[in-house]
Amino acid sequence: MSTIRRLSVGSVGAPVRRLEQELKQRGLLEGPVDNRFDAKTRAAVMRFEHRQGFKADGVVGQRISKVLDLGLATRPGPAGGKPGPNGDGKGVFDVVSMNVKSNPEMSQDKVIRDVRRAAKAGDIIGWQEIAPERYRDAIRDLPGFNHFMPKGLQTPISWKSKDWKLLDSGVERMHNGLAKVSPHRTVAWVKLKNKETGETMIHMNTHLVSGAWNSRHTRSDPWRKAMWNQHMEKMGKLIERFEKQGHPVTITGDFNRNHFKVFGNKVAYDSGIRAGTHGRSTLDYVMHTRHEALKKLSNRVDPHFASDHNAVVVRYDLD
Repeated sequence: MSTIRRLSVGSVGAPVRRLEQELKQRGLLEGPVDNRFDAKTRAAVMRFEHRQGFKADGVVGQRISKVLDLGLATRPGPAGGKPGPNGDGKGVFDVVSMNVKSNPEMSQDKVIRDVRRAAKAGDIIGWQEIAPERYRDAIRDLPGFNHFMPKGLQTPISWKSKDWKLLDSGVERMHNGLAKVSPHRTVAWVKLKNKETGETMIHMNTHLVSGAWNSRHTRSDPWRKAMWNQHMEKMGKLIERFEKQGHPVTITGDFNRNHFKVFGNKVAYDSGIRAGTHGRSTLDYVMHTRHEALKKLSNRVDPHFASDHNAVVVRYDLD
């Protein structure tokens, strides 16, 4: 069974350009054709729906596609590719968040085992606590993966080289460190293109200052809380920047705050906020922005690691 591809706020690419061109020719679209389905595009779609006598919801489905001759491709049901509920397998991928404990440092055989196990579970991996160089070597030695791992970055990102092409990358500092308390804290991001489907996305990875919200009291608590809040504020603005560019975003990280919606309701908490990633606590999360092209299919926690953190695995469909 096939379903028509739908376009709505957040959609990008050639189908949106065709839609906007048709609406522009009919005098319904205000502003330029820019291949991003935003508020002005939705308003133009609703004007068209009113003109046609359709229910006005600002979403382009089979009926509008047929009238405007947009030729939106249909999506078949499950067949081939990576198994999973929904999707055809071509745009299905697994995201892993994995903290490989470095305090105290683990033996290298345990590091290698943890790194390889995480790699077997994921197509895109956000790593945390990758400070010792030998930890970085274990990641570099993974067959079939490319990496964004600039010198000094403790939150590198890996992706399967056969499936994804790197288009852009960056590191944004959230705040400076404090001697004997915390290193500098950053957000790493990569822009990836799926080689088979042509779809692009952003993946972000981070690790926040520890101890800001636990029950122990230290002299550094006010600084930790202030820096944790600053980190979240700046990271939230970075996510908004990618959203305005029309990109779907997945996010991994050790957020060092337990059972908490760190971004409020701005994102979907795909791994759950009570998943038990660090003993009974949930400090590690996998999330995504609410984008029409990106859908969560499943999630799980893998506890079989030498690290004191469990791996979080979420399966997505990007089409």
